Amino acid sequence: MLHAMLTRSLVIVHAALSASLAAAQVAPSGAPPANTSASAPPLAPPPAVPREFRAAWVTPIYDRGFRDWPSKPGLSPDAQRAELIALLDDAAAIGLNAVILHVRLASDAFYPTKYAPWSPLLSGQSGVGPSPSYDPLAFAVSAAHARGLQLHAWFNPFRAILPGVPGKPASTHVTRQHPDWIVKYGKQTWIDPGNPAARKYVLETILDVARRYDVDGIHIDDYFYPYRETRTYTRRVKKKRIRVTEEINFADGRSWKRYGAGHGFGDRDSWRRANIDDFVQSLYKSVKAIKPAMIVGISPFGIWRPGSPAGITGLDSFSEIYADSRRWLNQGWVDYIAPQLYWQVDGAQDRFRALDSWWRTENPMHRFVWPGLYTSKVYGGFDSWPIDEIETQITTIRDARAGSADPPGHVHFRLSALLADNERLARSLARDYAQRALVPAFTWLGAAAPPSPSLATTPSAPTVTVISNAAAAAPPRWWLVQVRGAGGVWTTKLQPGAATQIAVDSMSSSNPNEIAVTAISATGVESEPAVVAWPPTGNAAAPPARNRRRR
Repeated sequence: MLHAMLTRSLVIVHAALSASLAAAQVAPSGAPPANTSASAPPLAPPPAVPREFRAAWVTPIYDRGFRDWPSKPGLSPDAQRAELIALLDDAAAIGLNAVILHVRLASDAFYPTKYAPWSPLLSGQSGVGPSPSYDPLAFAVSAAHARGLQLHAWFNPFRAILPGVPGKPASTHVTRQHPDWIVKYGKQTWIDPGNPAARKYVLETILDVARRYDVDGIHIDDYFYPYRETRTYTRRVKKKRIRVTEEINFADGRSWKRYGAGHGFGDRDSWRRANIDDFVQSLYKSVKAIKPAMIVGISPFGIWRPGSPAGITGLDSFSEIYADSRRWLNQGWVDYIAPQLYWQVDGAQDRFRALDSWWRTENPMHRFVWPGLYTSKVYGGFDSWPIDEIETQITTIRDARAGSADPPGHVHFRLSALLADNERLARSLARDYAQRALVPAFTWLGAAAPPSPSLATTPSAPTVTVISNAAAAAPPRWWLVQVRGAGGVWTTKLQPGAATQIAVDSMSSSNPNEIAVTAISATGVESEPAVVAWPPTGNAAAPPARNRRRR
């Protein structure tokens, strides 16, 4: 409804401007120019903007000296908002184009919902929301979009309680509402993925966000079944006391007997993997049924199985946490996968290069493979990496995809690591991020290009009015705004598609002389640009920007 109202209001604005302003009315690129002055200088088409996913995870979980947001529980709403705005400002300023925000850590929520209590990491107490009340997720979405950033909502699916978090869960927490779904495992508390009702509940908590919020993507990581824990105890053998260490079994015997054994599964491991496969497939299909253009991403452990590829050893996520992540990619149950390649480029077994290559060869549905980087390992601990390691990893990812149809991309763990120590790491990446990039287009979700906009200018105000094309079924997701300044240097900025006014003086461009606006669809597909001279020439219209590659 809001998009429809905006579209109608834009048409009215366009008509009013046409009737009353002595301004340049600029047609979409490719349309015949109207009333072009013979003396008007030709307008140059804007340069193509590169495509690359540049994202960072944002979480309150502590690691290697960092927390992202909030920095601690119990901050006032004003302090929470101020912290988040500062992080998003910095993310945009250093050249990122997406943030992946932790909104559900352990069957709790950073937004109001009937499915879970408020997170204690937000307010300091489970079930207690911000006071004065506000919706942190809605605020984050709006603030990110205003800065040209995608926002993906990040969920830990089956973790029920975070170890070490003080206080009792609220009465609405799943551990108290459905204790029959809960499995204690070592120091951890888990929702049993083998219980179909529990799986449906976890799925609904995620779909609730897909329905109610304008997030760009849904993102889950590797919390399916728990990573193995061990216990050590002492026992007496022939009058001697010996210490014994053994793995703890995940106590899902009741759900195995009821839903697995005798239901076509020959062993419990296969049944556990089938439970997670069912969840991942249902998540993808359900999100698309709600919002077909909404992105679904998963960040699994970097190694699917030891020996894949040859020479790689390490944890077996297929058998330990029952994550058949190769199958999810093979089946196209993700739009992007961000395997956690948390090793150095020249480290043991050449894991970084070998695994990045392997994941891309296991991709018959041509989804995007964008590795997760352990960026925070530049800091903290005896095993920290040199600061140039992250730049090396980004270069390695780009070089591996050069000349192919695979767009590059990566996800930093975490945003605070980029900004620490007076942005030392971000400054080391300044050359890599000097040219702004758009998130690659997900053409399998919709390949149609949106109609080009029309632009209206007036000499009395330093703004350009953007008019959605009446032929558009819906307003675009974004406006790509490009301004040419002194010396022919172009400045790039992304604005939400609902925006109707573009402030030319906000583009950080010296002596602007040309403005181009391109519509970008919800799936990331570009229109042809509309181009206008600046300052307005009064009667000049934009010539077609021909031969520009549409991506």
